[in-house]
Amino acid sequence: MAKKKSKKKKSVEPDFIRQEKLKLVRKYRKTILFNEKEMDAINRYCAKYGIKSKSAFIRKAVISHILIDMEENYPKLF
Repeated sequence: MAKKKSKKKKSVEPDFIRQEKLKLVRKYRKTILFNEKEMDAINRYCAKYGIKSKSAFIRKAVISHILIDMEENYPKLF
């Protein structure tokens, strides 16, 4: 007997989802160069932790560093 897949209604409007996806489209390119030691370190790290997308890994590392730095240096009133 074949199981029927239950279809759940999404509470989010399709237009809203489309708009959010458009905001996340990557359209700016930056190119960086690594020396042999840096690339070897990246390759070993990715192999050790099973990272398949080096691009996503480097993007996440850079953005997380920036966000942490911005949070630490956020102006405070007191």
